[in-house]
Amino acid sequence: MTALIVLVLAVLAYYFIIFVNSIENSVTTLFFAIIIMLLKLHPAHTSATNPELFPMNMENLSHIVDFNTLGLLLGMMIIVGFLKKSGFFQYMIINILRISKGNFHRMLLLLMIIVALTSAFLDNVITIMMTLPMIFLIADTMEVNPAPFVFMTIFIDNVGGMATLIGSPLNLVLGSVSGKSFNEFILNTGVFSIIAFIVIYLLSKKMIKLSSESLSKIKGLLEMDPEKAIADRKMMKVSTTIFLLVVAGFVMHSFSEIELSYISLLGALTLLFIFRKSFEKVSEDIDWDTLFFYMGLYIISYSLEEIGVIEAVAKAASPLASHPIIAFLGILWISALAIPFLSAVPGTLILAPVLKYLIGYGFSQNIWWAYALGANLGTNLTPLGAVQNLIGVSMLEKQTGKKVTFGEFMKIGFKVTIPSLIIASIWGLVIYH
Repeated sequence: MTALIVLVLAVLAYYFIIFVNSIENSVTTLFFAIIIMLLKLHPAHTSATNPELFPMNMENLSHIVDFNTLGLLLGMMIIVGFLKKSGFFQYMIINILRISKGNFHRMLLLLMIIVALTSAFLDNVITIMMTLPMIFLIADTMEVNPAPFVFMTIFIDNVGGMATLIGSPLNLVLGSVSGKSFNEFILNTGVFSIIAFIVIYLLSKKMIKLSSESLSKIKGLLEMDPEKAIADRKMMKVSTTIFLLVVAGFVMHSFSEIELSYISLLGALTLLFIFRKSFEKVSEDIDWDTLFFYMGLYIISYSLEEIGVIEAVAKAASPLASHPIIAFLGILWISALAIPFLSAVPGTLILAPVLKYLIGYGFSQNIWWAYALGANLGTNLTPLGAVQNLIGVSMLEKQTGKKVTFGEFMKIGFKVTIPSLIIASIWGLVIYH
């Protein structure tokens, strides 16, 4: 009976996350998670794939919630906050415009490369929020519809984020469950993200139709002075240095065996120490909703494992262990079609534990990368695919005053998602099989 109650509560939580927008997802997930914790679940089973299930109570919360991931996120949010306040992002974007020397296509390519690189190491949402104001400025100067530029930015943001462990919330959760390192993500998803970038950039560029008159107006942006974008030069230099050192620490993680959260938090605390800031003063830079959202989702996902739901799903798929190619392609495409509707983080917290069980049943470790490729590319299919999609669409609607429907987004997303998934399938077969 208790298992049935937990299942109903989990389904309700995901229903509110996906379909009810009037309540914050963080409030919804933590609300249902605490109710589940009150049930004081005990493991319904013990299996060879996961023999260390713990009773769900506050004493075992550290076994249920991945505080390493939450600490990593917290530290990076603080570091990004310092970069943002220093004017770093605006400075970089304006310099890209000047480097392009008024050539629109060169400018667009450079801007998208920066979007991809930024999203690989910073929060996808931050990348979107910092880039779209410049996109709107460019579109206004050229007197054209900004929508094609915004969609391109969202798509590139997502494929750039797939490159590293910290590049997207989806990868963070996947890395938490799989135990894969920062360097393993770079070698597997990072290399393919370059191919995906080229494909999606070329496909998105075809959607942009400009007249020669519009192209000539772009030269007006060359008058912008990048130096005026710098709000605090010392803060920009120090925070950039700390950021690069933190990224270097992430790269050395597999050799040093220092937890990523320690590296991230040490960088954040160094900035707080140098600039005499308290946690209260930087609290507005911390996305508390995201942190509590993750915490609630970890609890709900763990509860499904406690009652045996996740293992049951894995057992149903276990016969495919002897068919590695079918398994790889199946997971790649199933994740690509599921994530756009479940959303990146909630969907991954359901599906990643299933993959862990499947590996226990004899599946290849390569299915982690099948999921990573499919899920990350799939986020481009619908506005629900990732939080940054929703934020990008919201900013576009405010700018233009026109509603972007689910169907309109999906129609455009389909044009870049399906071709990129086909190429990912071929890539996976060549590299892993």
